[in-house]
Amino acid sequence: MEDTAKKQQPEPDENVVRFPDQQSGPSDADDISRLFYPEIGDAITDTVLHSIALGKPKDFFRTHPNKEYRQPTEIYTHKPEGVIDEQFYIVGPAMRGRIEEARPCTIVTVVDRDGTPRLWPIPMPREGERDNEAWKTARAAARVGLERWVKLLWAKRAYKTREAQPGYAPDPDWTKLPTFNELVRVAFGQHGVIENEQHPIYRELFGAKPEKPDDV
Repeated sequence: MEDTAKKQQPEPDENVVRFPDQQSGPSDADDISRLFYPEIGDAITDTVLHSIALGKPKDFFRTHPNKEYRQPTEIYTHKPEGVIDEQFYIVGPAMRGRIEEARPCTIVTVVDRDGTPRLWPIPMPREGERDNEAWKTARAAARVGLERWVKLLWAKRAYKTREAQPGYAPDPDWTKLPTFNELVRVAFGQHGVIENEQHPIYRELFGAKPEKPDDV
């Protein structure tokens, strides 16, 4: 009988994958954590900003309450022919006062309802220069945005604000923003600072001779 039982046992199927006993797993799986990289951030939930808008906010916004997120500098506003949006350039320390069209500004950090940041250069009067209504009312709007959701309205050469209705959006989570320096780096990009006379914008403003025929 024993010989008959042995003959009736099925032959092992070579195509079936058999796992080892889980109680005595292979040594290669003893420490699963060693298979992964050290903590370098969460690719699913971490926010990575590849571009940041520059210019006045076009929708309801809030102003960052931390003074470190609004800094004074000198800005040249470039308005190329046939282009609707203005282009902003920071004038580096060595070039300040050398571009008449540039002027002092405060770069203010604001966010929209989705938490998307924007850098808003608000002009300031030069030393001895009279302030004007557009600049003053822009600064006033930014101050209102410290506590409430507001939108800019342009009327009679000045800005007014419209406050959002209750429940429009909760207070922003400012902790999700990178540092101010990182915001500036991303917003202005590789060529966003005029550091010397070789900068393309400076050369264009002062009619410099093309460096090579392709520049014409």
